[in-house]
Amino acid sequence: MPTTSHLRTTRRTLVGAIALAAAGLLAACGGGTAGDAAGTNGSGSKAGSITVHDVTGTVTLAKPAKRVVALEWSYVEDLLTLGVTPVGVGDAGTYDQWVGAGKRLPKSVTDVGTRAQPSLEKIKALDPDLIVVEKSRVSANLGQLKDIAPVVEFDGYSPNDKLVQTANTSMIQLGTAVGRADTAKQVVAQYQQKVAAAKKQIAGKATDIALLQGFSVDGQPSIRAYTAHSQAVQVLESIGLTNAWHGKDSDPSGFTATGVEGLTQVSDATVLYIAQPSDNPFTGALASNATWKNLGFVKRHKLHGIDPGTWVWGGPKSNEMLIDQALSALGAA
Repeated sequence: MPTTSHLRTTRRTLVGAIALAAAGLLAACGGGTAGDAAGTNGSGSKAGSITVHDVTGTVTLAKPAKRVVALEWSYVEDLLTLGVTPVGVGDAGTYDQWVGAGKRLPKSVTDVGTRAQPSLEKIKALDPDLIVVEKSRVSANLGQLKDIAPVVEFDGYSPNDKLVQTANTSMIQLGTAVGRADTAKQVVAQYQQKVAAAKKQIAGKATDIALLQGFSVDGQPSIRAYTAHSQAVQVLESIGLTNAWHGKDSDPSGFTATGVEGLTQVSDATVLYIAQPSDNPFTGALASNATWKNLGFVKRHKLHGIDPGTWVWGGPKSNEMLIDQALSALGAA
């Protein structure tokens, strides 16, 4: 992560040295302006250029990006949180349906096609000075995107146990790219405060949980149970909850595709689920299923639907929303 300023300590007086040290501390916390005083831009590079760290190493921008195309919803969320409206977004039409945290996406934003297969022509027409992408989606057209504008590439899906840290780091790097690094650091600090407070609220509560998502495929219920390789479960575990689901990953982003019978392993847990109101198999198709009705969490009313806009692959704001939803479901809010 780049430093926010370079301070040169003088030896003129002890008071001067102390003042510079204090300014450096403020800048490190994201609340000072020492970077401006030292002639840097908050990214560790000289004034007039910005260095952003991503999965490729570093990307240098001539100046803070103003016209940003975002091809993954988590980075759309981050940009809106930073007060930056992207000029183009992948799958813009359904963003508000699935991502309920943070600011809403203005209708004026151009939909540039799907997140996996965006329209290069639409993107080019927007004349962006930055394109933000997700590594797992852009392998087929990365070179063509780079021909249009500088590309910052993040990786929020590869299975590992540090996905929340990755989301926080991406927020800060994105903030650096648009000249709002201090704001990004404040957002991350607020999220960390939320985690600390939630740990206290959850103390003494039942901690075994499972997180499910449901929808229909060809008219049949489809269930995802999130594993330890998912960002959402890592968020819940960070506040002191224990994931009761131990199935293998069906998808690298951290979930198991399972049937009702498979849920017997979490029968005694508290179950949180996400489903769209118009397609909710937990209150619809499964309600009359004998196996479903005999599951412990159903019989003991430990099944809780949470906000359908809880986006499980989001940035700090989505992760805060997930924590709030979990606390409410567990009666700890």
